[in-house]
Amino acid sequence: MNTLATAIIQTSYGVKGEVKVRPFNDDCSYLRNLKEGVIRLKDGREVSCHIEGFRKAGGQAYMKFQGIDSPEEAKKLSGATLQVPRSSAAPLKEGEYYVSDLIGCTLYHEDMIMAKVVKTFDGAQSLMLVVEDGKGKQFMVPNMKPYIGSVDVKNKTIDLLTPWLLS
Repeated sequence: MNTLATAIIQTSYGVKGEVKVRPFNDDCSYLRNLKEGVIRLKDGREVSCHIEGFRKAGGQAYMKFQGIDSPEEAKKLSGATLQVPRSSAAPLKEGEYYVSDLIGCTLYHEDMIMAKVVKTFDGAQSLMLVVEDGKGKQFMVPNMKPYIGSVDVKNKTIDLLTPWLLS
């Protein structure tokens, strides 16, 4: 199954096995319609899950998974990532893309290949792109307008506005 990470499971909530989740996007209403997903545990193992319920209260999102019926069982999921089928992920607006689609994109500056995105992580102010040049050296590039221009995930290209970041 081609999946996308959609939320982090934070901690247990209540006595019936519900968990607090932090969705990766502002509009998480699509989570209400999910029935199945994959939980990627902190140790890397993946477990299929059936989603019994989703609700939002006071800005906090909560989910209930089938078979997780106590706070002790729910607490074991803390720090895990909820993966969903790409077809069930948050709908994209014009100009938006899924972070996972940046992996493998080539960074160009003035038609010159500079590096390739090998992974991403959340930085203090923005998503950080970990890129590797042709010599195997890695650099971090903030995914922000002063540094990154156009992003074309269909053609796997990113316009690097500040090549000095790779020196």
